[in-house]
Amino acid sequence: MKFLCTILAVIFSFNNAYALQSYADIVEKLMPSVVNISTEKNNLNNDDVLENQMINPEFENRESLGSGFFIRDNGYILTNEHVIKGAKKINVITNDNIKYEANIVGKDNISDLAVLKIEKKGKETFHSVEFGNADDVKIGDIILTFGNPYGLGVSVSQGIISAKSRNIGLNAQPYLQTDASINEGNSGGPMFNMEGEVIGINSAVFKKLGATGIGFSLPSNIANWVSSQIIDNGKVKRGWLGIDVSYGIDAKYTNKSGLLITQIDENSNAYKQGLRAGDIITHYDNITASNITDFSNFITSLEIGYPLKLKTLSFGEEINLTIRIQEMPISQIKHITNKALQESHSYNLKKGDINVTYISEYMIAVQEVNPKGLEIVKIEKKSPFKNMGISVGDVILEADRADIYTADNLLDSIRNAVVDEYRPISFLIQGVDDTFFATIEMINEDD
Repeated sequence: MKFLCTILAVIFSFNNAYALQSYADIVEKLMPSVVNISTEKNNLNNDDVLENQMINPEFENRESLGSGFFIRDNGYILTNEHVIKGAKKINVITNDNIKYEANIVGKDNISDLAVLKIEKKGKETFHSVEFGNADDVKIGDIILTFGNPYGLGVSVSQGIISAKSRNIGLNAQPYLQTDASINEGNSGGPMFNMEGEVIGINSAVFKKLGATGIGFSLPSNIANWVSSQIIDNGKVKRGWLGIDVSYGIDAKYTNKSGLLITQIDENSNAYKQGLRAGDIITHYDNITASNITDFSNFITSLEIGYPLKLKTLSFGEEINLTIRIQEMPISQIKHITNKALQESHSYNLKKGDINVTYISEYMIAVQEVNPKGLEIVKIEKKSPFKNMGISVGDVILEADRADIYTADNLLDSIRNAVVDEYRPISFLIQGVDDTFFATIEMINEDD
């Protein structure tokens, strides 16, 4: 009996493995939803082209090739914004080889998405896709990607999900990573799961000498929401709370977990309701505040005017607030990428250096930077800053909740702390990748 069960298990495994040898049926079903896109482009400057993306047209009237797919049966097509960027004419070729001229319904730079529209010429049928839930995707899941690589026509590649929530530097969006073959011309093409649902839109490849099998797709949840906004409103209306948050917690005030407010816009409803930098968000709409990406995506997806419920800590006091969500300002959209310093640099302190102040209580050297803060240009080996994740090039923005513009501002805060028996000072630090609070003991020369 045991032997028979073993034989049946082997046969079952073999049949499952054999069943995966062909994707012909699902490909045949999905292929009509995918289209080829070609554009005649105006001259683009290098500054207008996103780094690491698959289409990089730089010559006047050059034809750019990309992909897209039907999201509505009446001719709405989703693709990447960089595929049609600068286009003076957009052509779409469907799977049955009919050519159409497309109009731009709307585009969104933050997600790098654009919606096109074509009109039927006769009784032809447009086959729209179904969106799946990218949150349900697991690393190792089998996927199929469709596109128009190198202008050869619609092609399909098979692979797996290699990673989730990859931050590849494109406007802070989280991406799905795959080992499926994605090449120039695949931009804007769909990524399907084995149920035939779109779970991503092919957006970027990792371009590095010797690198293969690393492609990135924008999750379907974002793509579905953005495209619906464009079709319904002509643009994307993003919710805005007017704050920046960090994972850092100021141990001086609490040891509870949450998201720390590092910056707040004084024109925001959040500021008018009393939120301030240094406050900690512990819950939003009864969701535990533990992940910055989840929190940011939740806020941007809210309708304008939505009453967001927050639980916060301010100097250790628990506060409940309801804040009406505002529409994200254009200025914020333009600067939605990382606001931290682009790079840090090393600096050797020498006698006679101009505008450099040595802070003996912390064994650091600083110099003023515009428009605010003191850049750390040297940290001694025995400095208490050394073990707090702070590096040369980071900027001190606040000390004990007071803005720092000059070295004198910092020295005033230190003098107050010295009078108060050398108590530790709470610093707001702007690093390369994050802005965070740190409470740091100072050196007592009498010890």
